[in-house]
Amino acid sequence: MKFNPPPNWPAPPEGFSPEPGWTPDPSLPAPPPGWLLWVDDDVTLAGETTEGTRHYKQAVTSFWVGIGFFLAGAISTIVTSNSTSGVYWYGGMIVGVISLVRAFAAYRSARKEGAPSLRGTARIVAIVGLVLVVGTGITAAASFFGQESLSASAGSCWHIDDEDTAQLVSCEDAHEYKAVSLVDDIEQCPGEIYLEGDDAGTYLCLQQD
Repeated sequence: MKFNPPPNWPAPPEGFSPEPGWTPDPSLPAPPPGWLLWVDDDVTLAGETTEGTRHYKQAVTSFWVGIGFFLAGAISTIVTSNSTSGVYWYGGMIVGVISLVRAFAAYRSARKEGAPSLRGTARIVAIVGLVLVVGTGITAAASFFGQESLSASAGSCWHIDDEDTAQLVSCEDAHEYKAVSLVDDIEQCPGEIYLEGDDAGTYLCLQQD
């Protein structure tokens, strides 16, 4: 049994638990009719956090952490795959997926313990978040594997940026030059534009495309 103070009484000190034989101060107002000063331990009192509420809050926190990490990782991967420098932060996407799985598990636990289901605005926000995750995830994967499949060889396409740096790109993307041959002597290039090959002593001959 646990103490259940009436709403018209001052809030008891935190952790207050009356001793056996305790009686309320006579100066306190009478409790509302039918009010029980003692209830079973499994009864949730006003202000108490139930297991369902706790798991629900965990689900919400894990959900937003997962969304944040996944989007940050996916966006960094998309940006990096289209630049000459940067780091593929796919670790962020992994952390995001783990957090989203935890959010789903916590939400299921909360529902089993009596927490309400997502409705209205909360449901819409959750759906939008998941759609963003799926969309950016697909785009990041396509960018990552597309960039990984490119090789500096004959037939590859190149874009020259504002700093006159040659960037290997997909031939489906905007580019100015295409590699026509890989040689070991610059004189063998049909034009004057070339890049050093991946192997020492080799050169990639470029022509405008």
